[in-house]
Amino acid sequence: MKKLLTPILLCSGLFALQAQQAPQYSMYQLNPYAYNPACAGLENTLVATGVYRQQWSGLRGAPETRHINVHLPLYMIRSGVGFRVENDVIGAHQTTQGVLTYNLQWEFGRNNRLSIGASAGYLQYLLDGAKLRAPEGSYEPSGVFLHNDPLLPEGKITAGTVVAEVGIHFQRNNLAIGVATQPVFAPVLESSGAGTFRLKPVRHFLGTVSYQIDLGRNLSIKPSFLLKSDITLTQVELSNIIRWRENTFAGISYRGMPSSSQDAFIILGGVRLNEKISLAYSFDIPLSALAVTNRGSHELLLRYELNRPIGVGKLPPVIYNPRFFKITVGLWYPAMPKKTQDVEGRTTRLL
Repeated sequence: MKKLLTPILLCSGLFALQAQQAPQYSMYQLNPYAYNPACAGLENTLVATGVYRQQWSGLRGAPETRHINVHLPLYMIRSGVGFRVENDVIGAHQTTQGVLTYNLQWEFGRNNRLSIGASAGYLQYLLDGAKLRAPEGSYEPSGVFLHNDPLLPEGKITAGTVVAEVGIHFQRNNLAIGVATQPVFAPVLESSGAGTFRLKPVRHFLGTVSYQIDLGRNLSIKPSFLLKSDITLTQVELSNIIRWRENTFAGISYRGMPSSSQDAFIILGGVRLNEKISLAYSFDIPLSALAVTNRGSHELLLRYELNRPIGVGKLPPVIYNPRFFKITVGLWYPAMPKKTQDVEGRTTRLL
């Protein structure tokens, strides 16, 4: 489903903009917090993830996305916190969003865990007039241009708004199920002046299901699917990742169910560079009508894991008590007490 180039409708001197789909990530299995605020802190350690995605390579104005997030658990209050920044560029349109996340976590027995989370932050939209082209415009190779259209801006115009997201995640043993809404709240963005526009962010519903199957001590497979819908359009992505010794993994995905939303076949792979850092790459083989206009999509993911629990497992401070540390400095004699000396240098006798 993602991404359709954002249409621009000119009406009564006003740009009416329909917001594009939420950014697409082919390696969503390795970065669940990107889609669901309830996933922050569920991995029991600090995790930082960076993603760069170049979609529809070779197609002018194609989407380009940068994503960074950090999240960790707060065991003392059974919660998780996180921070996410995302920059999405499609031709003349650019959306930048930063959100803070908090969730509450409950454990039911030893195998069930439920998390409910929310994110809140700020979204800024930018329209770069220098990247627009009008039929009556004049555009020089040197970069000098004139749209000759009073409705088109010749510089950059921006508008921003607060946004909020919510999500829920349930895990039982190797089964994980999640549902989220992005955004659940976001008012209309408006800008005044040359190139006045109104933009309405579209609410998206996201659902994920995954199940890990262990085939031995060193081998496991993890099938999963991601559902995205704005009610009008729906798309499902099916995936499967094979992991060997927790150090190497590879997988395949198909994005395009129902057939009307067919988009790509994806191959991916990755390796753990050391005990804390993993690197992964995916390539989308286009299957949609745009296949003749692009050379596929590239995605690179870098992941850091602290690999130790936060706030637990810390040894208590050592307190030395001389009463329990005695060093023998004498000898035993018949009918004689044992002569000892403690660490403070005082001599005592044990009868």
